[in-house]
This record gives sequence, structure tokens and C-alpha cells, in this order.
Amino acid sequence: MVAKQTMTPETLYIVFSALLAVPLVWVLPKEHVWTGMALWTILVLSSLSPMSALWLVGASVLTSGVMTLGDKLGHRNLLTLCWSLALVAALLLSTSMPGVMWVGGAYFTLRNLHVLFDWWMGRLTNPGLERHLRYQLFLPVLMAGPINRIQLFERQCARQRWDPATFFTGAERALFGTAQLVVVGGWLIGRIHLKLEDSGLAPGIFWHDWLISALDWVQLYFTFAGFSSLALGIALMMGMTLEENFNRPWAGRNLIEFWSRWHITLSQWCRDYVFQPVTALTRSPVLGLMAAMVAIGLWHEVSTYYLLWAVWQVAGIIATRIAQSWIESNPKLAVWPSAAPYLGPIFVMGWLSLAKPVLSRFLELQLP
Repeated sequence: MVAKQTMTPETLYIVFSALLAVPLVWVLPKEHVWTGMALWTILVLSSLSPMSALWLVGASVLTSGVMTLGDKLGHRNLLTLCWSLALVAALLLSTSMPGVMWVGGAYFTLRNLHVLFDWWMGRLTNPGLERHLRYQLFLPVLMAGPINRIQLFERQCARQRWDPATFFTGAERALFGTAQLVVVGGWLIGRIHLKLEDSGLAPGIFWHDWLISALDWVQLYFTFAGFSSLALGIALMMGMTLEENFNRPWAGRNLIEFWSRWHITLSQWCRDYVFQPVTALTRSPVLGLMAAMVAIGLWHEVSTYYLLWAVWQVAGIIATRIAQSWIESNPKLAVWPSAAPYLGPIFVMGWLSLAKPVLSRFLELQLP
């Protein structure tokens, strides 16, 4: 197995471009700062992936147009349904075009849907084209999130002011994220992968594949959390405090706590726009949970594996709920709360990493 690359030339280009935008933010007059940032983002994205730039700007313009049309003519339900389906279809279509490099499509699609759904539900008035584009075209979060909300973004824009302590805190956060991403997620875990290759454990053996899956989860955390810290650190250097994406997920005492701490902005997006509506319509939290996990799985990759992965996670969460009820009703297990901080993360890692070897073998059995 070859060590996974955590920083590609494309991501490096976006990171450096975002860092170059930091002085731009503080030099421009305050009334033109975020318009300047939006124009810089379009320039950077167009030079890297013109198709992505066209898709991002086009989707944002059309989302704003749909809301304006809905305000003037009504028919909010129909317009929201049709345009949300079109946005999802465009995202799915992009996955079937491997020859084209798409940048940030999954992230800005969910941001467009967030604005559209909040407008439809009356939580948000139509921000208008200029405000919507400024929100969508914020370079630090373009590649790897977080999936920030427009309400917080605009509050941060209004409150932005120069503060040396905040700036250097952001720089420290960005350096820490780079270390997570490059040193730990890339170099260190890459070395461990190579050592496992030379250990004599043959790929295909269940225990070997389970161990590799666990290592992949650790690498995914340091890579993804590193990208998030890098993005949030650069945003903080610009005077912007955005939503956190990770909150010590491996300290979660059970699977439910883990998913409340892992990729928080995606989990909250699916809670607000998938879990709660499906639960309200069906009066079944299990169906709501299934729909949310399917959305999370397919957001990462449209495949049979990720559909099964969603079922696997739902089974684990239901089992966790049952176990919690059993522990609460059984006095002999009163010791568990004190042991959970130590044993819980082991069970969480075991369940998460077990999915890949089990589901992969199941899919192999289904092949003709």
C-alpha cells in the first residue's frame, strides 16, 4: 500500500492563495473587504479549475434568482423542490466526470442548499445576490470546509476588526493544522503504513484489513482535522471566527458522542435539513437517522459501499441506545460511567474500523 498524499499541488495552491489574501483583507477599505475577497476567490478558482468557478458562481447566482422569484411570484414550495433537486443532481453528475477537476463542489452545494432551505422555512430573508456571493466566495473554506452558515458569516463580517492577539492565534492554529496534516497525517502515518507492508501480514487477511482500516481512520482524522484547522486559522487571521468542525472525537465515550464531535458542520447540516424533516414527516427517528446517515455516506461517495456504510452506522447507534438503556436499568453495571472514558473510545474505534473489512467482504460475495 502506498502512503496517502495529504497535500496535493491543488490544495497547496489554494492554501497559499488564501494566505496571500490575508494582507488583502486588512489593506482594503472595510466596505470593500468581502467583495474584494469574493473577486480574489473567483480569480484563484478560475486559474485552477474554470469549470468549478463556473459551477460555483452559476449555482450561487441561480439560487439567489430562485429566492428572488419566489419572493415576487410565490410558489416557494415548488421552486425550492425543483432547485434543490437540480443542485443535488449537479453534484451527483460531477462524480461521473472524473476527467474534470472539481474544487469544493460538495461544500458549496450544501451551502447553497442551506441558504435555500432557511429562506424557504422563513428562518432567513433573501440575502440578495451580492451578499450571497460574498458568503459563497470565501476562499479559506472552499476546499475542505467547514460548511459554515450565512448568519454567522455575516455577523463575523460586521464585527471584524484588527486584533493582534486574534491574528497570531489564527497563525498558530494554521501552523498546528499544517503539522497535523503534513507531519502526522502524511509522513508519520505513511511510515506506519509502509512498516505494516513489510511486517509479513498479507493483505486480505481479516485482522490485517481491520488494522489497516483503523489506521485509515486515524489518518483521516489528522488529515481532515488538519485541513479544518488550517482553514479556520487562516479565517481567524482575517478576523473571522467560524464554526468548528472537530471537537476531540476520539474522546467520545460511545458512537453517538463520536458523531456529535466528528465533522460537526456536516452532522449539523444533516440534522437540520435531513433528520428533523424526515422524522417530522414519518414520526420515526430511526427513519430520520437512516436518511441522515445515507446523506452523509453519499456526500462522501455515491456507491453501494457507502449505502451499506450508512446502515452499519445506524445499527451501531441503535445498539448504543439499547446498551445505554440496559446499563441505566441494571445496577450491576453502575461502574460503566467511570470506565466509559477509557473503554468507550476503544469500542468506537473497533466499530468504525470494522465496517470496511466486513462490508468489503460482503460486497465481494455478492459479485457474480
